[in-house]
Amino acid sequence: MQIFRNIQNLFRFGTSRFDGPVLYGIFLLFGMGIVIMYSASVIPAEREFSDPNYYLNKQLLWGGIGIFTFLVFSQIPYQFLVRWSFLFSVLSLLLLISVFIPGLGKSVGTSYGRSFNRWIQIGGVQIQPSEFSKISILLFSSYFFYNFDFKKVKWDRKKITSVFLIFVTLVLIVIEPAFGTTVELLLVLFFFVLLAGFPMKRLFILGASVLPLLVVLVTQVGYRKKRLEIWLDPYKFRFDEGHQLVTSFRAFFDGGSLGRPVGSGYAHRYLAYSHTDFVMASFVEDFGFLGFLFFLFLVIFLLVRIYFLLLRTKDKLGFFLGSGILILFGFQTILNLFVVTGIVPVTGISLPFLSYGGSSLITIFILFGILANITSKENLVL
Repeated sequence: MQIFRNIQNLFRFGTSRFDGPVLYGIFLLFGMGIVIMYSASVIPAEREFSDPNYYLNKQLLWGGIGIFTFLVFSQIPYQFLVRWSFLFSVLSLLLLISVFIPGLGKSVGTSYGRSFNRWIQIGGVQIQPSEFSKISILLFSSYFFYNFDFKKVKWDRKKITSVFLIFVTLVLIVIEPAFGTTVELLLVLFFFVLLAGFPMKRLFILGASVLPLLVVLVTQVGYRKKRLEIWLDPYKFRFDEGHQLVTSFRAFFDGGSLGRPVGSGYAHRYLAYSHTDFVMASFVEDFGFLGFLFFLFLVIFLLVRIYFLLLRTKDKLGFFLGSGILILFGFQTILNLFVVTGIVPVTGISLPFLSYGGSSLITIFILFGILANITSKENLVL
């Protein structure tokens, strides 16, 4: 009986300063990520660097930095971060501009003639500014819409500057290009506008008016048009650009119910980006459909738990910012799963806590550190 009481106490709200189930959940996700990322990266690390532990060592380093930033941001009052969000947004804007500066930005060419400008190189470290821009956009836009009254709109210089800053940030992310990140942030902004009280009918009319632009961006830009063609018939391109998606399908099929011996599957040898954007395919190949269900259960549990915590926050600003983080985490996870299962066309979007990558891992840890502060015991109505 004591064990059941302890479990019951664990799931009660406000029994400790930071919510235990959420903390255990995110660190369990990170631990799962280390295991599967290592399994998926051994062969490419050996092939590219003659060191099977290359990606593991780097991910552990990024993870250590991420955990440190999580602890730091969980102690900083979110109100302080929001007050300084304009400065953070300007710094983020400068970082996004720097990816296009020769010698600082790192440009990567593609087989279809398009260059990607997503990274800056400082010493031996690569940083992806669009990932960190998620933090500044969330902080700045949550404060902007929290104070915005659509019934009494007064477009002063401050409001116009704020809208312009958000718009320019999104444009820079689009032209990098990082289309998946742009869609994520647009969804968060849509949600903020909804929360701020913009009339639902007008909001959907506005959204519908933007759809033609999104269609043009998808169908008329060379590499996105090619991705759309591959998505519609991946087996037609299975020996070149469609190989990635077809191999992902095979990984899900080969994993069966319980998975294969860890690291022994076809996808581990031949799937491009098996430790980054397509890490879930490697996970299912190793741990099967039951492993996939466990991952889904853990993510859904986190989303529901955080939602109920946010309902108990004392002030509207905390609810705005926390909801934005929740939407971003949930949508990014869903979008990644949709990509690896072929529900939507391939786009470069990482799986939170599981995919290899320093910028994305540190960003998600910072966001959850802010969320931990928002939902800390002293900020909840119990």
